[in-house]
Amino acid sequence: MDLTDFDFSLSWPKELFLWEARRIGALRRNRPLASMVACLFAEAFVDGDIAANLDRAAGGSVAWGGPPTPVVDEAARVLDALLKNPDTLHPYKAPRYWLERQSGSRAVTHHKTLPAAFVDLVAELRTLGYFPKVLPKPCVDDNSSWEADPSADLSRAIHVDVSWPLDDSALSIADDVLFSVIEYFHDQAQRPRTRSFHPYAECGWHYDDHNRESGSVVYRWRANELLDSYGIGFHLGSRGREKGRLIRHASLQLDDLAAQLVGETEDTDDAKIAAAIQLYRARASNVHDRRAAIAQLAGFLERHRQKFKTGELTKGDESDLFQIFNKFTIRHDNAIQKGDYGDEYLDWVFWTTLAAVRLVKQLQDRKQ
Repeated sequence: MDLTDFDFSLSWPKELFLWEARRIGALRRNRPLASMVACLFAEAFVDGDIAANLDRAAGGSVAWGGPPTPVVDEAARVLDALLKNPDTLHPYKAPRYWLERQSGSRAVTHHKTLPAAFVDLVAELRTLGYFPKVLPKPCVDDNSSWEADPSADLSRAIHVDVSWPLDDSALSIADDVLFSVIEYFHDQAQRPRTRSFHPYAECGWHYDDHNRESGSVVYRWRANELLDSYGIGFHLGSRGREKGRLIRHASLQLDDLAAQLVGETEDTDDAKIAAAIQLYRARASNVHDRRAAIAQLAGFLERHRQKFKTGELTKGDESDLFQIFNKFTIRHDNAIQKGDYGDEYLDWVFWTTLAAVRLVKQLQDRKQ
C-alpha cells in the first residue's frame, strides 16, 4: 500500500485522530490491528479508499463469519508512518459555496430545528455502531424485524416521558428536555474499533470491540460542533464532574485552563478554583451562584496578591483588579456597590478573573 496514492485529509480533528490512533497502536499485540486500523480510517478520513485498501489487504479479515487473517504488518506500517509523520495528515476543509463566499463569513442558516438536527446526529453515529446497548443494529439473521426503541430507558433516566426519535414538528421540545437527552446519549456512546461486513440481504457492517472512552470523546466533539453551529452557548464538559454535562462555554483560550483545573478534587487551591469554575459554568447556575464563584476566585487572588506586586505589574496596578471585586457587588453588598449592570457583565468579570488566576499560576511556575 503506497501512502503517496492517497489523500490523508481528515474528517476528524487532527488531535482526536492522533489520540485514538496511539491508543489503537498500543493494543497491537493482542488485538486484530488490521480491522481496528481500517475501522478508524473509514471514520476519520474523507477518502474512503484508504480503509477499503486495508480491508482488501486484510485478505478477508473483515468478511462476515470468516476466520480472522489480519495483515498486521501492513496495518502497523501505515499506522506507524502516520504517527511518526503527522504532517502527512491534512485537516479537512469543507468547500465554501456561493452564499458563504459572498457573505465574507460563515453563513449560519438552518433548515432544521436543533432537536431535529440532533436526532440526525444520533442516527449517523448509530450507523457507525456507537450505541450498541440502546440503539443496536438489527440484523436479518435475527429472524425478527424489531427496531430498538430507547424511549423507556431514556424516560426513566431523565425523569421525563420522552419518545424517541424526538418529534419537534410542533416545536414542543423544551430546552431542558433536549439538553437532558443530549447528556443521556453522551453516557451511552461507545466507539467500535472493529467491524465485519455482512453481505446477506444487504445487511451491511456490524461493529464490535466497543470502547466507552473513545465513544464519549467523539460524541462530545460532534455534539459540541452542532451546539456551536446553533449558537447555543453551551458545551459538553470533558473533565471531572463536568464530563458529559452541558456547561457554559465562551469559546476562549481560557476554557483550556478551566478544563485543566476542573478535575482537581483534593483540598488545594486548584481544587477551590475547580469548584468555582464548576459553579459558574453549570448550566443551571443563577446570578447568585455566578457571583459566588467569582468571589471564590477573588479569594484565591487575594491570598496570592503579593505575587502580583513582585511580578511585572507596575506598582499599585493590581489594586485596579481588586476594585472590580470590591466595588461591583461581587464580594460585598452595600450602598457604595455598583450593581446597576446587566447580568451579562458577570461573564466579563469571570473571564477577567480567571485570566488573572492564570497569570498567578504562570508566575508560580516561572519561580519554580
